[in-house]
Amino acid sequence: MKIIGLVGSPRKNGNTDVLLQKALEGAKAQGSNTAIYYLNERNIRGCQACGGCKKVGKCVVEDDLTEIFTAIDEADGIIIGSPIYFGRFTAQTALFMDRLFGYLKPDFSSSLGNGKKYALIFTQTQPDSTTYTNTVEATAQVLERVGFISGPKPLVGSGLPNAGMVRENKQLLQSAYDIGQELARR
Repeated sequence: MKIIGLVGSPRKNGNTDVLLQKALEGAKAQGSNTAIYYLNERNIRGCQACGGCKKVGKCVVEDDLTEIFTAIDEADGIIIGSPIYFGRFTAQTALFMDRLFGYLKPDFSSSLGNGKKYALIFTQTQPDSTTYTNTVEATAQVLERVGFISGPKPLVGSGLPNAGMVRENKQLLQSAYDIGQELARR
């Protein structure tokens, strides 16, 4: 199995990154090959509304997401991690999510391929993990619309106002590790 992780946080080694890395450790422990991509370090354009994807079956915008889409095509599963800023995922994550439109054919069926599972990891300052349930659910809906299959229950690390403080939360670290293990099981 191959599992890839996408970090939508601008903070390397911040809470989201730490949890996503822990989830990939769990996938590795199950024998999966893993790769991690930091969206903030990539040159990514937004959807250009050009319609090219509907003619050739994939996004035609050539930028750093081209490599990530190739990795997705080759992967069995994906873990997307993002902090929640102002009630939604980050702008870096939004660029990626919008470009997933390229996986929809003109009849709105998916060109993604069968059996690709996803997992979600969100972090937030808010102490109540249900504060932004709508953000988590909307993200899941988009992923399922383009053809991903729901994997483990999403993880929301809440009450994390400082970068990297999740390292002190053994329960969240274990939950992230468990997500990776579960996603890697077939």
